[in-house]
Amino acid sequence: MQKMFLFVMTYVTINDMKRYYSSTKPYFKRKRLRIGFRIFKAILKLFFPKNEFIWKCERPGDNDSFIFVCNHTKLYAPLAFLLNYDKPIRTWSLAYLLFYKEMMRHMFFNILKDRKPKILLYPLTVILSPLILWFFRSIEPIPVYHQERKILDTFNKAVETAQSGVHQIVFPEDNKAPLANDYIFELHRGFTYVAKLLYDKTGKIMKFYPVYTSQKLRKVLIGPPISYDPQVKLKIQKEQICKYLENGIKELADSLPQHKITIAK
Repeated sequence: MQKMFLFVMTYVTINDMKRYYSSTKPYFKRKRLRIGFRIFKAILKLFFPKNEFIWKCERPGDNDSFIFVCNHTKLYAPLAFLLNYDKPIRTWSLAYLLFYKEMMRHMFFNILKDRKPKILLYPLTVILSPLILWFFRSIEPIPVYHQERKILDTFNKAVETAQSGVHQIVFPEDNKAPLANDYIFELHRGFTYVAKLLYDKTGKIMKFYPVYTSQKLRKVLIGPPISYDPQVKLKIQKEQICKYLENGIKELADSLPQHKITIAK
């Protein structure tokens, strides 16, 4: 009886130690199967165009920590990675898409503020919002917060993702900034802080890969990465990293035949 008690207690202790990723909580104790979402994803994949992934450099190793940095192309690039990429991947997504009240507030006071007819759009938003919430929670993204007191949660989730070996991708274009080139707006600089946090916590070096997705050509190009250098101040290095990525995305896009450019407005 005593042995049985010890076995049960050991099992419970080990089980409690398991921490599965959660976008909205510190962690889940059990992995979510999300069978309904898997079925939905399989159906969606049947209708979404197949994209060719072209590596212009050596693929990262299993022990490498890295982030893909990609042009947004509205919804196309995120869906291309979620549906066509050959590894599990998490996108960085705005946190308000994961919480009902925040989503409704953003939809009513930002997205729909100057759109008509409100008598139709408001009820439609109320109907669709639970589905949008379900979708974004199901893809288990890295939640992007803009409030100073919450932004560290974003970076901690990104570090957790890197440590677990799951790939991740960010779409950091700032559509209120000037164009960096013909293909993208200038990038937000803040996402680079994750490299410092990862190094401080683990001693591992983060790499950033420039990625260009062409909706018209159905191609995703991945270029040579730039690595975080802990010897250089982050204030200086974040500019170096982002300039490298902006130029890298342009070079990838320029290497393709002439095509229609989809800008994230």
